[in-house]
Amino acid sequence: MTFSTTETDYLIDLLTTQLFTLLTRVTRWQTHSLSQQQYDNQVSEILQPNLTMLQQLAQKLAPTSGDQAQFKALQLGLQKLAQATTYQLTLAQLSQANERRLNRHRH
Repeated sequence: MTFSTTETDYLIDLLTTQLFTLLTRVTRWQTHSLSQQQYDNQVSEILQPNLTMLQQLAQKLAPTSGDQAQFKALQLGLQKLAQATTYQLTLAQLSQANERRLNRHRH
């Protein structure tokens, strides 16, 4: 199946919207009360399958992309998501997560 340049650019726009949704979720996982295990579970259950699909679709759309700036932005975002798959929470983040969990149990 081949798409026109207009169709491809529209699909790339949709993929970019999905990318930003995932980036927002990843940021939330990294800044809220998750343990490293919980973060890793979110990555394997949610991020990795979506990232794989986005990468495959982007690769298929590359030849007919008309808006190269938008396509490069999508590629950059995919690289950021790929980096998030191996993210290690900092000691400060883990400490804050533990404190939040303790506070939840006190109330």
